[in-house]
Amino acid sequence: MKRFFTSCMLALAALSPLSMSAQTNFGIANHLGVDVNVGTTGVGFEVSTPITQFIQARAGLSYMPGFSFNVSTDVTGSYTYEGQKYEYVDNIDAKGDLSRLQGSLIFNVYPFGKRSSFFVAAGGYFGGETLVKVKGHSAEAAKFGGGEIEIGDYKIPVDKDGNAKGGIKVDSFRPYFGIGTGRPCPKGRLNFMWELGVQIHGKPSIYTDYGEVLNLPEGYNDDDFQEIMDNVKIYPVLRFTISGRIF
Repeated sequence: MKRFFTSCMLALAALSPLSMSAQTNFGIANHLGVDVNVGTTGVGFEVSTPITQFIQARAGLSYMPGFSFNVSTDVTGSYTYEGQKYEYVDNIDAKGDLSRLQGSLIFNVYPFGKRSSFFVAAGGYFGGETLVKVKGHSAEAAKFGGGEIEIGDYKIPVDKDGNAKGGIKVDSFRPYFGIGTGRPCPKGRLNFMWELGVQIHGKPSIYTDYGEVLNLPEGYNDDDFQEIMDNVKIYPVLRFTISGRIF
C-alpha cells in the first residue's frame, strides 16, 4: 500500500514539471493540489493535478476508524462422555470491527470544461479488502475443547480455548464511479467539493485465522451476519472535501 501511494504521488508530481513546455499550448498538468476529506470512507487526504482542462487525477489514502458493534450468533460443537457423543449449542456475542485503510486513484471528468465544476468520477480503491473483523469467546466452547460459530452461510472454527477470529473480505481492487461538484485542484487557493458514488466490492467471502471455513447446508443462514453479507457487494461513498492548490 505504501509503495502504491508513493508511486502515485511521484507520478502526479512529475506531470507538472514535465508539462511546463506544453503549458502555453495545452495548459495541462500545470498545478498540484492537496485536500482533506471526510465521509463514508472515513477520513483521508489526496494529492491531485489537472491532466487536461476536462480531466483531473487524484491519488489518496483514507482511513476508517475502528468502529465496533456486537452481533449475536451461535457456537456449536460436540464432546464425548462415557463413550457417547453429545452436541452442545451456546450463544455468543461476537464483536465486529470496521477499521480499514484504503488507497485510491480516481479521475474526475468535467464534461463542460472550465464552465462548470460538475464532474463524473471513475477509478478504483486498493487494499482494505478486510471489511469486517470478527472475534468472540465462548466459555462453553473452551469447556469442551472447541466448536464453530456461524457467519452467514458459513461456519468458522472456535479453538480449544474458546476463541474465534475471522471476518468478511471483499475484492482487493474495487472499481469506483461517482458524480459531484468541485475541483480537487482548484482554480483559486481553496475549494469545497462533494461527491456521491459507489465502490463495487464484488462477492464477499469469509476468512478465519484458525482452521478452515465450512459451508452450511443450502438455504441456512444466520440473520445478523447474512444481512451484512447481503449489503456489502456495493459500498456507498459520500464525501465532503476541502482542497487547496499548492501551485
